[in-house]
Amino acid sequence: MKSGELALESRPLLSAARAARRALLLDEAAAEFRRTGVAGADLIRIARSVGLTRPSLYNYCSDRGDLARQCYFHLLDPLLADLDRAAEAGSGLAAVLSFLTAACERDQSHAIIAAELDTLPADERHEIVARQSQVFDRLAALIERGIVDGSIRRCDAAIAARTIWGMIAWAPLGDIWARRAESGRLSVELPGIVERGVSTGAAPGRVEDVEIEDWEALAPPPPACRAGEIVTAASALFNARGVEGVSLDDVAAAMSATKGLIYHHFASKAELVAACLDRAFALYDRLLDRAERHPGGADRARAGLTLNIQAQLDPAGPMSLTAAAYHKLSEEERTRFGTQTNHLLDRSIATMELGTADGSLRPFEAEPTALASAGTFNFVARWLPADAALRPRHVAFEVSNLFLHGLREA
Repeated sequence: MKSGELALESRPLLSAARAARRALLLDEAAAEFRRTGVAGADLIRIARSVGLTRPSLYNYCSDRGDLARQCYFHLLDPLLADLDRAAEAGSGLAAVLSFLTAACERDQSHAIIAAELDTLPADERHEIVARQSQVFDRLAALIERGIVDGSIRRCDAAIAARTIWGMIAWAPLGDIWARRAESGRLSVELPGIVERGVSTGAAPGRVEDVEIEDWEALAPPPPACRAGEIVTAASALFNARGVEGVSLDDVAAAMSATKGLIYHHFASKAELVAACLDRAFALYDRLLDRAERHPGGADRARAGLTLNIQAQLDPAGPMSLTAAAYHKLSEEERTRFGTQTNHLLDRSIATMELGTADGSLRPFEAEPTALASAGTFNFVARWLPADAALRPRHVAFEVSNLFLHGLREA
């Protein structure tokens, strides 16, 4: 065999090896993004984990944003294929559940990338938003099909699709907070939640048919001092871009202030993050206090959900609790906030256990179900259509209805 022929024969092998290395690189990037967020990811660590140097990493991507874009599509494309296969199922409900079963077995780290879109360059951001909209539209179409064929109760399909997507995406993140349940239990509970919900009662048909707690009665008043203004502005930015995607310069710019003002009140970014988390936990405790006025488990669960959803839709609402938010805090601070996170989870679990005991909620594993409830609202503010003039109470009603009552037509 001539040398030229040998070179031609080796090209498919080299191409296959490169494709395998790229897939491994994207898998490692997904794991790093899940742990630290996109902006906080250590590119050198990602490269070394697959036997690459930092310079050779750029044979596979042009920069951090391009790596995030490729990683997003690497994770999302199999889900789109799952959606196409699920569409061949009989009823609309059967199609949704078929997709959900397949999706729960896949890596959902694309959600981390989608949650930090504001940190990506415009081209990457617009491409991801367009593909994500395709997913929402396809899933909503399956839900609408079910409404027409009678397998799914009447609901806002666009909101239901995003709520389901949020629970799927939250599953691997929720596992991080789990203490009692084994890894993956949250995904096991999801199909039953989406199909039948957790409540034993019938789904109300209109927002007027159910009491929805008013977040505005609990929302914090405008800050009375500059430190409070900084914390409020930073919390909104962290929610939009992720902690690592926001600099102190960004916070100062959002306030039309100087960076010196930030440093006058906070010695470091870590200190500012801690202040935002302190504010968040105070607000989460306040809304749980309000929810726990309800004596029944189902009513208490709805109140907690609707308040959380409205809070996330409020630009002045609490900072979202993600593992990446704790990443660069001191060990002492991580321990302190970890204890507070567990306290919130315990209160949510207690609500689930109360509902099971009083018969208003179905029997289920309490911890993963409580964690699944967080997935209903953690992404909803980011994923609602930008041009949708949706009232927070309407969104809260639709999301809580899905979690409590599922999609199945009674």
